[in-house]
Amino acid sequence: MTTEHGAYKNDRRRGPDWVRRLFGWLAILAWLCFILALLLVHFARPEMDTGLVRYWELEIRDDWHPLLTNWLQWILYATAALSAISLLLNRLRLRRKSDRLHFNLVLLLLASIALGLYLLRL
Repeated sequence: MTTEHGAYKNDRRRGPDWVRRLFGWLAILAWLCFILALLLVHFARPEMDTGLVRYWELEIRDDWHPLLTNWLQWILYATAALSAISLLLNRLRLRRKSDRLHFNLVLLLLASIALGLYLLRL
């Protein structure tokens, strides 16, 4: 039975409950961890060898910074874990046709796993 708005009469939801809000906060926390990881990538990666650097004969670091790379790996593990937990809980919670899987968390999980595998290859 549907009403004029297309919603079911027996739908007792009054808005987002604490579990739905938790999904949102987990997603925000996971994206903040990923942004932090991207900042660490910037500082941990090897420095660029440009013509100006060669002209002035400046010393540059041509390998990944070991301490920052360790921090980067741990943050990527946390990002992957947060997004996987959120996806799993969300999947267990899907019961109605209006519920949907969040694509941004799938993308975040794949990106963090890919970057983590790239760092393991170094």
